[in-house]
Amino acid sequence: MSVDAFFYVLTAFAFMLGAVVGSFLNVVIYRVPAGLSVVRPGSRCPHCETPIAWYDNVPILSWLILRARCRSCKAHIPARYALVELLMGVLSAGLWLKVSWRHFEMLGEPWRAGFPPPVASLEQLPWSAMGVAFGLYFIFIAMLVVITFVDLDHYLIPHEFTLPTIAVGIVAAFVLNSEKVMSPGSMTGFFPPVTVSMSLIGAVVGAVVVLAIFYLYFAARGVEGIGGGDLTLMALMGAWLGWPALIFIFFAASVQGLIAAGLGTLFGAGFVKDSREILAEDDPREVARRAREAADAGQADEASAPSPVTDAPEPDEAEDEEGGGLAVPFGPFIVLAGLEFFFFGEFIPMYLSMSYLYYGL
Repeated sequence: MSVDAFFYVLTAFAFMLGAVVGSFLNVVIYRVPAGLSVVRPGSRCPHCETPIAWYDNVPILSWLILRARCRSCKAHIPARYALVELLMGVLSAGLWLKVSWRHFEMLGEPWRAGFPPPVASLEQLPWSAMGVAFGLYFIFIAMLVVITFVDLDHYLIPHEFTLPTIAVGIVAAFVLNSEKVMSPGSMTGFFPPVTVSMSLIGAVVGAVVVLAIFYLYFAARGVEGIGGGDLTLMALMGAWLGWPALIFIFFAASVQGLIAAGLGTLFGAGFVKDSREILAEDDPREVARRAREAADAGQADEASAPSPVTDAPEPDEAEDEEGGGLAVPFGPFIVLAGLEFFFFGEFIPMYLSMSYLYYGL
């Protein structure tokens, strides 16, 4: 088998690995926000609860073969399940290309600046270093996919997703810069070249920037303009991509979010909602209203209607109108900008990506 053919076989394997993991991510996206185990019970149709056989659980293909229908009850299977598997497969293949193509490119070639040292054969490639880099960034990408779809569903980014991933990101920066783990020159030319200090500063700066925006918006409008999950998500981006990436990510996410909100409003997309509809979940006045309605229907109990909340005054209708406005989940756009920077940052003009900050002013 030629070197080129071998390279593409490995790329196809990376795609299949990503698709398989994407199938599991569908379980995580659905069950974790609902407080359910991701292990038990096994995969089953949410409509008829029939266990899904292994041959009906093949990523992407099963959805196509079954024509988006459950084999047992013929209930519709949303296309998003196949989309998550396809997306994770594409991102996994792209990640393999990113961590390996420089090394394959240098087979039998003289050394060039910005490339790893040349090797003479496949056996001399830094396989362990490529595997470590791929594995670490695979975790990063998988968590971004989970966060995106959970935020789209619930307008919520659980901290149990972001906080451990921040810690892993800081560890990854240490590992990828360790000469004891990575082969000499194996990360030469890899972008972004994140050091441990960049990762630590990025985690802190990412959180502080969002926290400042939260308080400024709250002081100006009296309502939350950005969620706590976005704070930890920006910290996550800083930990994995370094603090210089945060400049591009914040502005790219904001611009793309505004464009999506405009188009979503124009075409009636479901992810654009009234901000009061989202904030009402945690609004004591809304809790009081629901508790009184339940009490009137004879369904209230002490657990669902504690007296300090139930006795809250009825909200004024005029006050209820204040603070309304359109709201979109910001997390998916932070993720989109982060992936754009990770995969294409080295090709984006430096005055847009600010990538020169990695190499000193």
